[in-house]
Amino acid sequence: MSVRLAIVEADTSTLNVTEFCRLHGVSTWFFWDLRRRHRAEGDAVLEVKSRAPHRPAGRTSADVDDAIVAKRKELDGAGLDCGAASIAFHLRDLAGLPSESTIWRILTARGMIVASPNKAPRHSRRSYTAERANECWALDDFGWALADGTAVKILDVVDDHSRYAVACTAMASCTGAAVFDAIAEGAAWLGWPARFWSDNARTFTGALATAVAPLGVAASHTRPYRPSSNGKVERFHQTVQRWLTKQPSAVTITELQAQLDRFRHIYNTQRPHRALDRNFPADIWIAAPKTGPSDRPIGTPTTVHTSTVNAAKVPAGRYRITVGRAHDRQRALTVITGTNAHVFIDGHLVRALTLDPTRTTQPHTPRPPTITERKAPRHA
Repeated sequence: MSVRLAIVEADTSTLNVTEFCRLHGVSTWFFWDLRRRHRAEGDAVLEVKSRAPHRPAGRTSADVDDAIVAKRKELDGAGLDCGAASIAFHLRDLAGLPSESTIWRILTARGMIVASPNKAPRHSRRSYTAERANECWALDDFGWALADGTAVKILDVVDDHSRYAVACTAMASCTGAAVFDAIAEGAAWLGWPARFWSDNARTFTGALATAVAPLGVAASHTRPYRPSSNGKVERFHQTVQRWLTKQPSAVTITELQAQLDRFRHIYNTQRPHRALDRNFPADIWIAAPKTGPSDRPIGTPTTVHTSTVNAAKVPAGRYRITVGRAHDRQRALTVITGTNAHVFIDGHLVRALTLDPTRTTQPHTPRPPTITERKAPRHA
């Protein structure tokens, strides 16, 4: 018989209550309180009630729980990171916001997180991160499809030190000329890197490496069949793909590029990066020490001009650079760093020269010396 049942059935007229309580290890207060509650509540008192507080001090409110779930759905619907850390960042101003571990438990209790042990990250014993911004740009491409099923390529370029997304460019096919144009556009804002890092695709190791070599940019590549060697940009692919999956399917490359531009802005300036202690890549790039090609001073300004060859000349800012009539009506990309100019057509270098700042037109042959510059005749 249970002690509680014995208490409520005891005949107190003949029972020594003090001795009974001593033998059963209960207090006399509990004895009389249980009998009083039994008269009021009945046999329900025979079951032990939970001792947990009715309002635990550490439990989050229902409003906070609902805000966490709503933010999770919002971020997931937008194709952005929606883990506990990301939710905590976006709700950082919410009163009563719990820790990341509690957010994770709330989402798990709501059935929004399913454990996947096989997806646990595997940390490599070796990890490389460039010490300076523009020391190394990692690049790679992946396939995508437009709304009508047309296959296209998306080139991703990431600064290894700051994780800044230098380029996220859609193109019909990943040719050396298209890749060079995308990198040159990024270099116009950020400067040229000391080197780029890619896999062994012929586009990168051949055409691109040849194009950037005159600009002092070195080319390096991963070991064959080792995509993990380029892990930063490979992981960046996943982030891009998850975001694009949540967007309306683009009908044209132009529409797809508009989506990628919007994503790159979010990634660089609005998405805190876990590998950067929850900082934004743009902030890290700005604050980081910079480097660049080894054959020129750091900080040398670079401008990139895209134009069409007309009358054998390429317009580039205030200059007109002669390249020959064979290139008329072709699209040219001119890179000017200091007084050094390089003109590329279809990803191939067609002319490299040192600009004469005193002249607008830069001919193939140097300007003949003036009378005052000519040497005195031998018979003088």
